[in-house]
Amino acid sequence: MAVEAAETQVVSLRDRATSIATGGPVLSFVSLLLTVFVWYLLIWVFDLQPFVLPPPHVVAGQMWNHGPMLLAETQVTLLQILAGFALSVLVGFPIGMLIAFSRIMDRLLYPPLIVSQAVPKIALAPVFLAWFGFGFRTNVSISFLIAVFPVIINTALGLKSLDPDMVRLGRAMGASRWRLFVQIRLPSAMPAVFAGLKISMTFAVIGAVVGEFVAGSAGLGYAIQAATGLFNMSLAFAAIVAISVLGVVLFFAVELVERIVLRSHPQQQRTAA
Repeated sequence: MAVEAAETQVVSLRDRATSIATGGPVLSFVSLLLTVFVWYLLIWVFDLQPFVLPPPHVVAGQMWNHGPMLLAETQVTLLQILAGFALSVLVGFPIGMLIAFSRIMDRLLYPPLIVSQAVPKIALAPVFLAWFGFGFRTNVSISFLIAVFPVIINTALGLKSLDPDMVRLGRAMGASRWRLFVQIRLPSAMPAVFAGLKISMTFAVIGAVVGEFVAGSAGLGYAIQAATGLFNMSLAFAAIVAISVLGVVLFFAVELVERIVLRSHPQQQRTAA
C-alpha cells in the first residue's frame, strides 16, 4: 500500500510533465508560414542573389525535381541517425544508472564524460576516419559520440531526483529493490529520461550529417557538400530542408513514444479511473 501511495506521487509528476502544451497543427502551420515570410523578407531587405540565398519557391522546385535523389540520400542519413541514436540509448542508459546508484562510479565516470564533451567532435572525425574508413561506421560513431551524453546525464538526473522519503517508505513496507526500481524509481525518472532522448535524437541528426561531411560517400550531408561544390545553392538548400524535416519528424516520433509510455503506465490508468 505504501508503494502504491508513493506511485501516486510519481504519477502526479508525470501528469504535470505531459500536460505541457506542445502546439497544435494550426500553430505549426503558422510557424511554417512565418519562417517562409522571414526567408523572403531577408532576401528582399538585403537584396540577396539566388546563388547566396535562393528563395523558397526555387528550393521547393529543386526538391520536386530531385525528389528521388533526395529521398535516396534521406534513407542513407536516416539509417545512420537511427543507428547512432540506438547505440546512445544502449550505452547511455546503463551508464546513467551506474552514475545514479553508485557514488564510486559517479566519481569515476563523470570526469572522462566531461572531457569527452569538451573535445570538438569534428576534431575526432579524422581519427574515426583512420579507424573505420569512409562511410557508415565512421558516421554512426560520430553520431553516437554526440548523442550519448544527454542520455547519460538525464538518466542519472531522473533516477537521482526521486524524493528519498518515498524510497524509505517503500523499504519500510518491505518492498524489494527490484520493485522499488520498477514501480517507483523508473517511472519517476521517465520525464527526465525522455527529455534526454529527445535531445539525443536531435544530436544524432547533427552527428550523422557531420560524419557525412567528413567521411561520407552518400547521405544528405554529402549531397549538400556536392551541391555547394557545384555552386548549386538551391539544391544545397533543398537538402538542408530535407534534413530539417527529418530531424523534426524524428523528434516528434520520440515525443509520441513518450506520450504512449507515460499514459500506458498501469498506475496512471488506475489513478485516472
